[in-house]
Amino acid sequence: MGVIWHLIKTAFRAFFSILFAVIVAGALGAGLALLVSWVGTSAWPPSHLGVIAAAAVGVLAAYAGGLTVLVREAVRGLLTAAGDVEKDVKGAVDVAEGKGR
Repeated sequence: MGVIWHLIKTAFRAFFSILFAVIVAGALGAGLALLVSWVGTSAWPPSHLGVIAAAAVGVLAAYAGGLTVLVREAVRGLLTAAGDVEKDVKGAVDVAEGKGR
């Protein structure tokens, strides 16, 4: 039951971390693209092409941020699981040698 609980907890933490990163990275990417459009043309609101470019940059930034957090969470989950397995194996070896429990 401990492994299933660990997987559920890790999945929820990863989902909300990815969601937060996607929102922040997408907003920053689109905002910076709109800022560059405004600085380059000195016209507000930007043209339709500027808005489309800002949306594309925002989507790509959101994708990059989400994948970055996904990889980080996967590595964190693997390291945590490896630590749990190491503890279990050490406990089993100690019991087999008569040292523990």
